[in-house]
Amino acid sequence: MQNTVNPPSEDKKERKYIDSIFREGDRIMQIKNNYDIYWEKHEPKLEMGKGVFNGEYGTILNIDELEKRIKIKFDDDKLVWYSFEELEQIEHAYAITVHKAQRKRI
Repeated sequence: MQNTVNPPSEDKKERKYIDSIFREGDRIMQIKNNYDIYWEKHEPKLEMGKGVFNGEYGTILNIDELEKRIKIKFDDDKLVWYSFEELEQIEHAYAITVHKAQRKRI
């Protein structure tokens, strides 16, 4: 599904992680709570905090190979940098099961 919704392009960076390829523009879902990861919002004013939680959705904005990290903008406008070692916390969210959709409400 990824190749249909967000096909590869010379303009989009990618990062392979285990069996997944994360690409700029991909929709993702956080799959476990991370109480310690820092985020910031820029609109309507600068706000900072920490914590991203199971079931939150976002979009990959940038893959930085030099710094070995991925920038994700979550649907509530949180901007978060994930190191490549933290990518086990996210998965693609193009098609999710009913079970996973229900986890967010629990």
